[in-house]
Amino acid sequence: MEGPVSCKPAGPVTPWPRPVPVRVKPKGGDRLFVMTLGEARTPLADGMFDPAADRVTLTDGTVIESYYKKRLDVPFYEPIDKSEFPLPPSGWCSWYYYYQEVTPEEVLANARWIAEQLAPYGCRYVQVDDGWQGTGHGGGENRDWTAIDTRFRELGMDRLATEIRKLGLEPGIWLIPHGQSNERLARGARAFLWKADGATASDTWVGTYLVDPSVPEAHEYLRELLRTLRRWGYTYFKIDGQPMVLDEYEKKAEFMAGPASDEPSSKQRAALLYRDTLRTIREAIGPESYLLGCFGIPLPGVGIMHGSRTALDVVQGWDGFLTAADAVQQWNFLHNVAWYCDPDVFYVRPPLSDGMARAWATLQGLTGQALLTSDRLPDLPPSRVEMLKRVYPAVDIRPLDLFRPEGARKPIWVLKVAHLGRAYDVVGVFNYDTETAETHHLSWKELGLEPDRPYHVYDFWQQTYLGAWEQGVFLDVPPADVRVVTLVPANDRPVLVSTSRHITQGWVDLYRLESGGAKEKPILSGISQVIADDPYTLTIGLPRSAATFRLVSAKAEPLSRGADPATIVQVEQQSHQGYATITIRSTVSQIVAWELRFEPTEPYVVSAVAPERLQVEGHGSTGAVVTWPTRYSPNAGYQVAVNGQPVGVAFAPRAVLHDLVPGQSYEISVRSLRYDGSTGTGVAETTYIPQAVPE
Repeated sequence: MEGPVSCKPAGPVTPWPRPVPVRVKPKGGDRLFVMTLGEARTPLADGMFDPAADRVTLTDGTVIESYYKKRLDVPFYEPIDKSEFPLPPSGWCSWYYYYQEVTPEEVLANARWIAEQLAPYGCRYVQVDDGWQGTGHGGGENRDWTAIDTRFRELGMDRLATEIRKLGLEPGIWLIPHGQSNERLARGARAFLWKADGATASDTWVGTYLVDPSVPEAHEYLRELLRTLRRWGYTYFKIDGQPMVLDEYEKKAEFMAGPASDEPSSKQRAALLYRDTLRTIREAIGPESYLLGCFGIPLPGVGIMHGSRTALDVVQGWDGFLTAADAVQQWNFLHNVAWYCDPDVFYVRPPLSDGMARAWATLQGLTGQALLTSDRLPDLPPSRVEMLKRVYPAVDIRPLDLFRPEGARKPIWVLKVAHLGRAYDVVGVFNYDTETAETHHLSWKELGLEPDRPYHVYDFWQQTYLGAWEQGVFLDVPPADVRVVTLVPANDRPVLVSTSRHITQGWVDLYRLESGGAKEKPILSGISQVIADDPYTLTIGLPRSAATFRLVSAKAEPLSRGADPATIVQVEQQSHQGYATITIRSTVSQIVAWELRFEPTEPYVVSAVAPERLQVEGHGSTGAVVTWPTRYSPNAGYQVAVNGQPVGVAFAPRAVLHDLVPGQSYEISVRSLRYDGSTGTGVAETTYIPQAVPE
C-alpha cells in the first residue's frame, strides 16, 4: 500500500469525451432506468456512443450519425466541457423554504451549518434565490437587478458573498438577466424591445421590459450587470425564465432594432440571438463561474450553459417528488453528456415521511444530477441529516439510456458501477403509490447479470445483509418509499459488498482495494477516506457454503506517516452468518489504510421447513401474487420456482410473478432456504392458470 494517494472528496472523474455504452432500443414493457458510473460494461447496452462525433454504433453494425442533433432533436449539441466543472454542483438553495422572505441572517445560518456539518461530505454552494433584489413580490418592480431589497442593504450582497466564502463555500445567486422592471433604466439603456409608440414590446413574468438581443447595447447591459454580480463575489449564477425569453424572441422579432437576419426560420434566428446573449453572460461571469439555466428546458443553451433545470418547481410533498422523478427520467439522456441536469432541489425535512425523504435522496444519489437541498438545515432531525450525508456530493454518473422515454414511471433504477476492479450494481426500487405496498421482482437476467451466479444482496438504507442468491430476489417496498440494494458477484473468497460513506458504496471514499493471502487464509486490504466522527463501515460478503470464512483480525491506521499521534483511529469488527463488518472511527478526516484477515470456518446451518400451502391470486392478465403462511423454523429466504425453474428468492412470504400467458398452466413451488444456500425439507406446490382480464 505504498505510494501517494490524493484525496478526491467527490470520487474520480473518468476521461471525457470518450465512447460510452448506450441503450437506444429497450424492449417493450421495459421496467429499467439505467445509468453507469466509471467505465462500466453491461449486456443491457445495444451500442456505443461517440460523444465527440455524435455517432451511435449499434452492436449489429448499424451506424446512426448526428444522434443527438437529429435523432434526439438537440440541434446545438456538443459534448459537455468538463474542464472547469468536472462534476455537477452540490449545495443548498434558499428558495423552497424562504421563498421571497429570505434574509441574509438566515442564509448565513444555513451556510454555517453546512460548513460545520455537510461541507466535509462535498456540499459546496450556497445559492441565494429570489428575494435579494428589487422591491415587492412576484414580477413588476421585483425584476430590478440594480436595486437591493431592504433586508439585504445593511449587510450588502458583496459582504454576504464574502461571509459565505470565509466559510470555505461558494456563493450563488438567482436572477433573470434578460428581464428588467426599472422603467428609467430600461428607457435609458437602449437595450430593450420597444414598440413604435414607445410602449414595451414584451411584458411577461420575466419582466416588464426584455433585452433586445440584436443590438450591442443589450450585450453591454448584460455584461455590466453580470460583471457587477461577479465583482460582489458570486460564482454560481441561476438565470431564470429562459424558455420564456426564447419564446418572446421568436414572437417579437419585428420589434428588434438590430439588422435583419438571413435565417429563414424565426425559431432558428431566435435561438441564435439567444445563444449570443448567453455567450455575453458567460464572458462576463468568467470561466470560474457556473451558469445554470432555469424554468423549463432551454435546449438552445446546450454548449454554453453548464447545466439546466429540467423539472418544474417542486413542492414539499410526494407530488414534488413525482415532478422531480418524471423530469429525471424524461431528460436524463442530456445529463453529463450535453450538460448537467438539475431536477430542482430535494427535500428531506419533516413533515415528509422517512420513506418520502429517503426516496428523494435516492433519486439524487443514484443519478448524479445537480444536488441542492432547500431545507432550513439547522432544524433537521439527525435521521434526515444522515440521509444528506449519504448522497452528497453528486458524482460522475451518466445515462446508459440515450432515448426520450414515453413517460412511464419506471420502478427500477439501476446504477452499473465499475471501480477498482469491482463491477457491481446499486438498484433503487421505487413505489410511486402512496397507499399500497408493492412487491417487485429483481431478475438477474433482466438486470443484465448472470442468472445462475449468486450475488450478495445488501440493503443500503437499512444497513442489512440479505444473503447471496441466484436468479433474483423479491423486494417489498412500502408506499411512497424506496429500497436500495447493492448486488455484488459472490465467489469463493471474501469480497467487499458495501461501504457506508455514500450511496455509490465505494466510489467516493475507496481509493485502493486489494485481495491477497493464501486461499485458506485470504486477506482483503484497501485505502479509504474517512470523515471525522462519521463511523465508516465496510461490509464483506463471505462464501455462503462450507468451507466459508470468518474475520479474525482487522486493523486501520493513518496512511500518512506524519499523522498527528494524538489522532485516534478505532476499529470494531464482527463476523456474522454470510458476512462480516468492520467500522472505522476517526477523530479527524483523513485517509486510512485498512487490512482484514480471514480464516476458514464452518457455516452454522439450522433446519428450514417449507411452507404448508400456497395461495395464488391473479394480478392482471399476465401476473400472479403468490402468498404462503410462515413456519416456526428459521429460514434465510424462500426459493420461488415456476415450472421447476427457480426465478428468485423472497424474504417475506409473498412473491409477484410477471409475464405469464393467459390460459397456460403453471406449476408454482416454494422451498425454504438455509443460510448456506441449500433448500430445507419439503416443498409447497400448486397449479395456476392465469385468466385473461376483459378490457
